[in-house]
Amino acid sequence: MRLIMLTVLIMTAVPALAQETDALLAEFLQAEGEEIESCFVDMPEMRDDQRDGDFRGATEAGPPPLRRLVVAFDASGSMAGTLGGTTKMDAAKQAVGAMLDDLPDDVTASLIAFGHQGTNDEAGRSASCAGVETLVSDTGERADLQSAISTLNPAGWTPLADALAQAGSQLARSEMPGEQVVYVVSDGEETCGGDPVAQARALHEGDIRAVVNILGLDLPAEERAQLEAVAKAGGGLFTPIASQNELTRVIDEMRRRNANSIEMLKSDNQSAMTQLRNSNASASALLKLDNCVSIRALRESNRLSKWMREKDLTPDQDSDLRAALSDAHADYSARAGDIRASLETERDDANKRVQDQRDQDAAEFEAAK
Repeated sequence: MRLIMLTVLIMTAVPALAQETDALLAEFLQAEGEEIESCFVDMPEMRDDQRDGDFRGATEAGPPPLRRLVVAFDASGSMAGTLGGTTKMDAAKQAVGAMLDDLPDDVTASLIAFGHQGTNDEAGRSASCAGVETLVSDTGERADLQSAISTLNPAGWTPLADALAQAGSQLARSEMPGEQVVYVVSDGEETCGGDPVAQARALHEGDIRAVVNILGLDLPAEERAQLEAVAKAGGGLFTPIASQNELTRVIDEMRRRNANSIEMLKSDNQSAMTQLRNSNASASALLKLDNCVSIRALRESNRLSKWMREKDLTPDQDSDLRAALSDAHADYSARAGDIRASLETERDDANKRVQDQRDQDAAEFEAAK
């Protein structure tokens, strides 16, 4: 009978003790507690509003995307000839101007002129063939290139091989074929004794890994064959222009490619910025949450000992109250952990959607090139 009575007493006392501990905890928190609940403010919204690229469809195969561009501009005497209703020199200036218009900011560009010195007779040949010149060196200032091009006039002979060698001096060692491009605008073959095919091959197959593209203006068949061979050796494209209509088409194509490159650059930049914003916003919010919960819990724990002494609690009450406050703090930490897991999942999902859109833009860009 005594054992039964003791069991009943214990079973009755346990809820009573729990109620007493809960009451003491509530009293303590009312008097000394922090507003830990205020730590659980709304978390930042993750963004996935990645833009869609607006790529123009391709009408022909295009060159590799540019990172460094060297324009090698032929200003030999034959560029004074006509092409439709304009001179070949003016046609070349229009084409190069279109190439430079809206060139992406991350593309560095420079200008080599050849044939612009001396004269196109035998007396001026030596000065002309030695007169390859870098007019604008490795700059992002498109106005400098346009200004330099506008000063060129037809003059001498065609040292194409030396112009390619000079173009190579503006480029750097590269592991990626095609990120560096030499764009030759010319109306004729080499006339200074050089070997432009060998020079183009050296640029393409050597450490620079450049691509040599050629825009050929109204070329006779035999001269066209040499420039086609130069482009082939340089791993690039030969684009002939024999009429004003073809010039218009090529200019439109250049502008399309430039516009597509800019669209892709915008997509890359927005993707990176959106993902970075999501990562920074979530990291900052979660750090603030963790610090808020831990600091306020620490302040409560530090105040508890003094409060219990003032209340003159028994050792058992002290122990139970400490355990209860620790459990409350563990609940807050678990709640913060749930919020962390949820926000990190939301961040990762949003960033994946952004990346998927960027990858789709890249695929459309490649298809439109």
